[in-house]
Amino acid sequence: MYRVYPRDSVFVGERLSQQMTSTSSSFSSKTALLIAKNWPEPASTAAGRRTLDVLDLCREAGYQIHIASPAEPSPFQQSLSELGYQAHPIAVNDSNFDTWVASLDPQLVIYDRFVMEEQFGWRVRQHCPNAATLLDTSDFHTLREARQQAIHQRVRENTQPPYPPLDLYTATAERELAAMARCDRVLMISQVEIELLQSVFALPAERLLYLPFLISELPDTSEWRGYEDRQHLMMIGGFKHAPNKDAALWFKQTIWPLVRRQLPEVECHVYGAYADHTVQQWHAPKQGFVIKGRCDNALKTLSTYRLNVAPLRFGAGQKGKILEGWLTGTPTVTTPIGAEAMATEDAFGYPLSDDPERIADTLVQLYRNADNWKSVQSCGLQALENGFLRDDHAPRFIEALHHLQNNLTGIRHRNLWGRILWQSQHRATEYMSRWIEAKNRI
Repeated sequence: MYRVYPRDSVFVGERLSQQMTSTSSSFSSKTALLIAKNWPEPASTAAGRRTLDVLDLCREAGYQIHIASPAEPSPFQQSLSELGYQAHPIAVNDSNFDTWVASLDPQLVIYDRFVMEEQFGWRVRQHCPNAATLLDTSDFHTLREARQQAIHQRVRENTQPPYPPLDLYTATAERELAAMARCDRVLMISQVEIELLQSVFALPAERLLYLPFLISELPDTSEWRGYEDRQHLMMIGGFKHAPNKDAALWFKQTIWPLVRRQLPEVECHVYGAYADHTVQQWHAPKQGFVIKGRCDNALKTLSTYRLNVAPLRFGAGQKGKILEGWLTGTPTVTTPIGAEAMATEDAFGYPLSDDPERIADTLVQLYRNADNWKSVQSCGLQALENGFLRDDHAPRFIEALHHLQNNLTGIRHRNLWGRILWQSQHRATEYMSRWIEAKNRI
């Protein structure tokens, strides 16, 4: 089922350094390298779990897995050695990476978000020219940032509907789309974003691979707690992620007072890694709004609550918090943005809305009415079956990896925009990195 990965308390830079020097002679003939923005933290973020799912499928496709990251080690990151993966610390603007990646000689390189492609893509291209490249966007950053800016502008200017269209033609779009063009394939978690990339930015469908969150099987509903055995509301999401932080504050300020007025004995418990000083100041137990902080086991914790709340005002991609609600039989109330890419609007069992009063009414009605609560619970189970079963998606992804490996020359020949961007006059990120590296030597 949906995997809960153990954490590794001894995953430190010293051990990584030893691995980097000791494993170069034992590389297999078929190697996949993930260049990650952060070391995967599956207990902290849905993105961390998603990364490990992708790597599991690469291993199933026959690759030995290596992970490299310039991030500092974290006590909450996954024990990669327990999974049989090899981890390597790397640095940006450092030519030592060139020698190392050439000796590794991977056949597949996956960039975790476009910023990693900008930093390391040109080095891989130069020293491993025959490596197939895959950009894992996690979500379409351009869309998320455009929505964030639109929300801030509405608040700042007190704009009323109808709202102007999003501005997607931004500097972030230039960078993200350039990284997409330079890679051989782009991995997307949202069908909505795939359609957007095709209709607005004219990316060919063949270059975009779809892979949602994956579950190996449906949950055993006999293990779910019933309506009467649950209480209170729960919200979960890492606070380094701007949509989660905004959602918690918006809910506290605009929706929770409306709920609390009708359900004075009910509390809302807010979980999430990296709750900073600002978030801690929202802690208001007298008003029933409780900041809990990091959650060691999201599924176990969620299973005790009557409702899961995901009041997202902006964001992109799929939302792990909603998937976790469905997996634990915890009816999840969200907004149209939260619902996007998870299921169709009519699949949630209640009217989706971003209006605070309507969200509050939905929460109160579901909290009080056991029959409606069970109906929404059943909708979540149906959504899991319709969209997230591993057997429905894994074979297609593995087949796409084999096709990429076996047809790389033709795929690159047809990728005209990628070939243009690899011309020297369009390689600004490479030359900036070279300049920084030279500056650091002086």
